[in-house]
Amino acid sequence: MKNVVQMNFGLLAAVLFSLVFFNSCTEENKFPYGVETPPVVSFDGFVYVNANGQKTSLGINENGGRASEYPRMDASFTYNFYISEHEVSRAEYNALRKNAGAECSGVCNDNSPVTNVTYYDAVLYANAKSKAENLDTVYTYTKASFDAKGSCIDLDGLVFHEKVKGFRLPTEAEWVYVASQGWYPEKGWNSQNSGFVVHDVATSPANDLGVYDMAGNALEWVNDWLTFFSSSPVTNFVGGADGGSLGERVVKGGSFRDDPLQINTYGRGDIYTVSSSTKGYYLGFRLAIGPIPNAMWLDENGSAKESVVIPLLGIYETKHMTGSFQSKLVFRNDLTGNLAYIDYGKGINSVVEIKDTIQAFHPDVSPNGKLVAFCTGVEGIPGTSSIYVRNLDASGSGLVKLNVKSAAIPRWRVTDDGDTSIVYVSSAANNKEDADFAAMSTWQVPFANGKFGTPQKLFDGAFHGGVSSGKELAVTGSTLLRVRMSPGIDSVWYNGEQACNVSLANDGSNRTVFLDFGGKTGANYVGRSYNTHERLLVANEKGELVHSVAAPQGYTFDHTEWALGGSNLVVATLTNLNGAHQKIVLVDLSTDSIKTLVEGDELWHPCLWHSKNRYDGKTLDTDSAGVYYLTSASSGALDLRVKMERFWENRNEITAVALGSSRMMFALRDKEVKSHKLLNMAFSAGQMAGASYLFKNYILKHLKKLKVLVLELSPDLFWADAYATWIDVIYNKVPGYLYDENHDFWVDSLPEHFLDVIKETPRPESALQLLYTLEDFSLPTGNWAAAVCIRDSNVLTYDSPVFAENEHLFEEIVVEARNAGLKVVLAVLPQNPDYAKTGTFGIYGPRRSIAIELIEAAKKFDAIVFDENKFGEHDYTDDMAYNADHLSCVGAKLFTHRLDSLLMTLE
Repeated sequence: MKNVVQMNFGLLAAVLFSLVFFNSCTEENKFPYGVETPPVVSFDGFVYVNANGQKTSLGINENGGRASEYPRMDASFTYNFYISEHEVSRAEYNALRKNAGAECSGVCNDNSPVTNVTYYDAVLYANAKSKAENLDTVYTYTKASFDAKGSCIDLDGLVFHEKVKGFRLPTEAEWVYVASQGWYPEKGWNSQNSGFVVHDVATSPANDLGVYDMAGNALEWVNDWLTFFSSSPVTNFVGGADGGSLGERVVKGGSFRDDPLQINTYGRGDIYTVSSSTKGYYLGFRLAIGPIPNAMWLDENGSAKESVVIPLLGIYETKHMTGSFQSKLVFRNDLTGNLAYIDYGKGINSVVEIKDTIQAFHPDVSPNGKLVAFCTGVEGIPGTSSIYVRNLDASGSGLVKLNVKSAAIPRWRVTDDGDTSIVYVSSAANNKEDADFAAMSTWQVPFANGKFGTPQKLFDGAFHGGVSSGKELAVTGSTLLRVRMSPGIDSVWYNGEQACNVSLANDGSNRTVFLDFGGKTGANYVGRSYNTHERLLVANEKGELVHSVAAPQGYTFDHTEWALGGSNLVVATLTNLNGAHQKIVLVDLSTDSIKTLVEGDELWHPCLWHSKNRYDGKTLDTDSAGVYYLTSASSGALDLRVKMERFWENRNEITAVALGSSRMMFALRDKEVKSHKLLNMAFSAGQMAGASYLFKNYILKHLKKLKVLVLELSPDLFWADAYATWIDVIYNKVPGYLYDENHDFWVDSLPEHFLDVIKETPRPESALQLLYTLEDFSLPTGNWAAAVCIRDSNVLTYDSPVFAENEHLFEEIVVEARNAGLKVVLAVLPQNPDYAKTGTFGIYGPRRSIAIELIEAAKKFDAIVFDENKFGEHDYTDDMAYNADHLSCVGAKLFTHRLDSLLMTLE
């Protein structure tokens, strides 16, 4: 069950890393390395850390940790750095970012650690601190987004410049090294001595380096993306290369609400998923300063990244340009020779590299977006080449090779009869000489069910720039813009001047995009002379120039290709003045705008596929319809996004529904219920406000066959603030619910293709911090852990306005359900049986006496109380638990069986 304090768990947006490139940074400042004493320069409130030649250990090998904490990894340093003596205080924060979120929860003053700040807030503060000290900023970005309270919830195009000397968040390795120099969690502010409130900074004992509050007080942001550790030692470790499948961040140190026995240096997360837009009244940060040489990133699987590629264009902005959430970018990482891709449909900007020994050039994505074809030869270079097709997944599974002597530059093509084929050429060599070109040929081979068919020759000449659907036009470049026009007429366009990177549009317009070498024909069309590859040129079906776009200043184009999906978009690389293919950009010919998709060292041969927007228009706004999850929302929004799709898909068959928090979500396996067609709509932080909204607006209005409501009865839910668990973290973060609301929740009829639209909206995979999938919602076996309370139960009293509101919502749900003729089952979920030895009901309280009164009061309703907790007197053993208040898959089977047996007895 999720903590009831205000949090904003999300997945989207991402802080991005760069190995060598600075977008807007000045020359790097000098910084001392390998010295034994602090340098002359000093920073007030910072401690100099002589880490050069030292090492620390991250993670553990012993049982009891999370998967992301294994294996133990040695991390060494070849540099020194500074770290702040204490967590950033409210006074320090407000001096540079006044009224920028960071609202105070409970007892706090100017000397308290600033909390309720997102990772992005911390980044903006670090930049502001750098500017105030006349230093370069370590973080650059293109756009900032803020919520109504002033908190930053997204930074588009965010890049971490690790070689710049400026203020930044410490890396996880730096944080652990400093924290390990005298680790005394029992002396910090924790649940045993804090009174469950944050305390002023530097009021607990410092460690051996003179650094305060690393164990307890406020949980702390560090700079890293969360990734699995490596079994091999690492040097200058800076975390994950990007946000991975869910955009998770690392937080360290525990807080004032944690038991000292649970505060350790290897912990990396909170109770639930932590992303860049997460907030919490116990979550703050401290700063570090100092460049990091030869930084090492790991991919999501814990392997070292040979070359880091930074995604820059956000999911929503990509959707606006392509018209669909379902987009995929594939390209060659020339430093590794591998194909890499981003699947925007998963809702997170994460670059996946398909590791292989096969050199991969000129990738092309299949019409359905599931396969990628590529070759081993390069345009303009003679020699034999092979063509392969593989699945577009992390492992590149299903690899098959076309068994011909030589085949190059594959392009998928749907033939007139609807079959899927690949057009290729026998050679990608230079086409300047007529005789050489005539000796080459263009072929087509069917591809179905993972196999190549029999190749058929289309015509002489290597037309690798594309063949139109009716074969009335074929084009090729390098070095002449040669064309073949029906019926079999070969010609040379562009007045015979040099051209390359030719691509034929796939939307039926027969437009050709290409690059030139500053030729006379292009200069006459543009109205001025220009350099090689400085202009992107477009010709119509007759070869006449109809459009031109200039490359950004300091760059030239290369590797131009039409986006696949029928649009006015061209994808290309940008080459800097040194000849490095530094960026992949998306050019919108409708507006001549150029947006950077990714940035890296050497990025070649981009291919952008997107599905056609079949549903947008008068009926549906696909920017909002069915969009129940975005990266700025909480992790509960992702759980619920899956549940909402199942709701709409099965609304005509559902006879029972369950509502509640993550306790219910993990405990009730709806697919194993035999007595009813049951849908478990519980989700992380699915407490009274969210449950009430779903019940009134969706369940009662659409589930016509509904007979049973299973509602979680957890006493601590009655003190869960609606804004912290529903309004601020889900309802206000995604457009889908308000869109439904503005259309009266579709009570008259559901629009055509509504379910299709939902299926195309973002849905990332599960988190690293919790080992469950979005298909199963099942936790592995752990244990009941410790019976600790992370909230002061004494403040959970009946006179709370939050309690009054939740009590009203609870009664309202039960009464409306009974008035609708539904049977109501109130389920009390098991928690650690050792809570029976304490004065609290469970991990979030309340006092046992109040919990007893609430459960007894619930029995007065016309409902069935299904109490599987029994105030600790239950039979759910250690292997049936995941942690103190969640069942594992083993315990969930028992809970589901018992609930199903009860439902079978109901008339």
